[in-house]
Amino acid sequence: MARKIGSRYTAHQVLGRGSAGTVWLGEGPEGPVAIKLLREDLASDQDLVGRFVQERTALLSLDHPHIVGIRDLVVDGTDLALVMDLVRGTDLRSRLERERRLAPEAAVSIAADVADGLAAAHAAGVVHRDVKPENVLLDSAAPPGPGGAPPALLTDFGIARLVDSPRRTRATRIIGTPDYLAPEIIEGLPPRASVDIYALATVLYELLAGFTPFGGGHPGAVLRRHVTETVAPLPDLPDDLWQLLSQCLAKGPASRLKATELAERLRAQLPQLAGMPPIDVDVPDADDLPEADAEPYDYNTGGAESYEPVGRRGAVPLVRGAAPDSTRDTHTSMKLPTAEELSSPRPAGGGGRGPKHRAVPDTVRRRRVKLGAAAAAALVATGLGAWAVTSGSDNGGATQQDPQPDNSTASTASSPTPTAPTAGAASPQGAVESPVPLPHWSAFKTAPAAAVGLTGGPRAITVSGTTYVFARGADKNIWYITHTRTAGYGNWQRLIGISTADDPAVVSSRAGRLDIFALGTDHLLYRRTMTAGQWGSWYQVDERTHFSSAPAAASSEPGRIDLVGRTSSDLVTASLVDGRWNAWALVPTAGRITSAPGLLSRSHGSLDAFVVRKADGAVLRLPYVNGAWRPAQLVNGLDATGRPEPVLVGHQLYAFTPAADGGLAQAVAPATGAATWSVATVAPVASSAAAATAASSGGTVELYIRTASGRLARSTASPA
Repeated sequence: MARKIGSRYTAHQVLGRGSAGTVWLGEGPEGPVAIKLLREDLASDQDLVGRFVQERTALLSLDHPHIVGIRDLVVDGTDLALVMDLVRGTDLRSRLERERRLAPEAAVSIAADVADGLAAAHAAGVVHRDVKPENVLLDSAAPPGPGGAPPALLTDFGIARLVDSPRRTRATRIIGTPDYLAPEIIEGLPPRASVDIYALATVLYELLAGFTPFGGGHPGAVLRRHVTETVAPLPDLPDDLWQLLSQCLAKGPASRLKATELAERLRAQLPQLAGMPPIDVDVPDADDLPEADAEPYDYNTGGAESYEPVGRRGAVPLVRGAAPDSTRDTHTSMKLPTAEELSSPRPAGGGGRGPKHRAVPDTVRRRRVKLGAAAAAALVATGLGAWAVTSGSDNGGATQQDPQPDNSTASTASSPTPTAPTAGAASPQGAVESPVPLPHWSAFKTAPAAAVGLTGGPRAITVSGTTYVFARGADKNIWYITHTRTAGYGNWQRLIGISTADDPAVVSSRAGRLDIFALGTDHLLYRRTMTAGQWGSWYQVDERTHFSSAPAAASSEPGRIDLVGRTSSDLVTASLVDGRWNAWALVPTAGRITSAPGLLSRSHGSLDAFVVRKADGAVLRLPYVNGAWRPAQLVNGLDATGRPEPVLVGHQLYAFTPAADGGLAQAVAPATGAATWSVATVAPVASSAAAATAASSGGTVELYIRTASGRLARSTASPA
């Protein structure tokens, strides 16, 4: 029976039903369409309807050959519907039900198509959150691709994210299908693009093996395996394909590939897979797996197809023997961590907290320990042991702090991709040293005025006895001036070509060379290089990653550039080695941060990132030593209202931050060991609270600030 959907569409025939709603074959002004009509309880939720309306532009903008396009959003009375392109074919689950497993060439071709679709969505800032065979449609009306596989299109973008709101889930549930949930979702972290990569890798594993890598039995057991178990290898697969697959199934989100790179590397595997038959692999613990669901569904005909029952399912339904559900949402009750529980741990070395630090009371901390123990016991009793797992990341198994993908993959390539520091390890312990005497600063003296007022910066670096000071001008260009102890200041110079949105970062990785990194008003990152006194052109570092504030740069080895930047409230890192950038990766020990970070290298192969914790404004030092980011160390007594700026002078480490009173705070500690910081306010500074920077020249610390009038001022001190 026909049904009107809004004023433009008519629904004629039911194609499929799922937990979020019903899919109809419909007709619109431009011909046949698929109409996803959401359940009445969802349509009556005004908060949900409002979110759909807000997301309308993002959903309609996902125009890609491997994404089922959304043509319209209908809100009419009790009807809330998505009008989508009609795909003539079946879903991937139906094909798996018939064939159980696919030939590697066809499986990889389908996965590459889905990765292409994900790449386009992630570039638009949309995370799918529910990648599974039911949400992959195969277009049988289009010419087949490698291995005879029809083109694959990913559908149901935005559904899981919009329906899974804090109000609907009461902040205690996650929505998804257990077999495809990434470990970080099970542990309560917010879903990001990397969860789609994990789910797609799980789908590819299922296409190859006929079962998912961690499926089977009670959903709680499935969730536990995602966090605790290592993926079992598949026999007879080319080693390159297996390494690629296992890399994308890494427990740590930072270790997985980006969707664009995954698509490219999957397609590079296709020539060697041509003609390879489906692999022969036994289903593990077959007696414990649930029986096959009922008949699969054909999106084209709306009817069941004849097939030979396979007797086993790869995906695990919530209820044994449940009927098929092409958009199955599994609600699993879990306690999600609070913002405080996700904040950084206590500093290593037992350094005390200064009076300024607004620490969580010890009673709260003890209460958390008791609650955590009770929660762990309860989860073990019910088969959901995710929390117990997260507390044991040093047990030798895979954890969230897995190495960066190119560092962990056993590749024999002659030119390996450089790795960004992403791993976690225990913090080295050492004796608490005596406080370092604070330096005595000279009076601040203003530098010559630039042609425009300074509105950002400064950032300074000393190279071969010359200090370069960079700042952002009112014209949104970057300006810089040089200073030497003998000649004083040079003239202001302007770097035109891009409009900047924040302070620049500057680094020298080789003698006679400077690299400057600037955040454009489009919040993308740009780089410009000066060699032998001559500047090159600006070029874009990354066309996808949008930063919330300017990055910081350092050089941990000759010729290497390391960057850390803030995206939303996360700290991410990337490195340039031998002219090649690696992908941005999350720094796992940073927690939620605010303000721009600071970065320096104290010795060969080491880094120190300084960040401001979002929860309380405390300054944290994040050491990177021996290939791993170590747990955060509190710079006790130092609270910040802006970017921390570190500088190394001899054997002393300085950190400067804008203070709440509009002045400038300083902290000094030994460069090695578990430091005790000496904290004080720099002698009254007529500065805006925006930024200060320091450079080391001949054992002297040069401190530059931007004054309230938009001028540059300088002070010096000699460490005690």
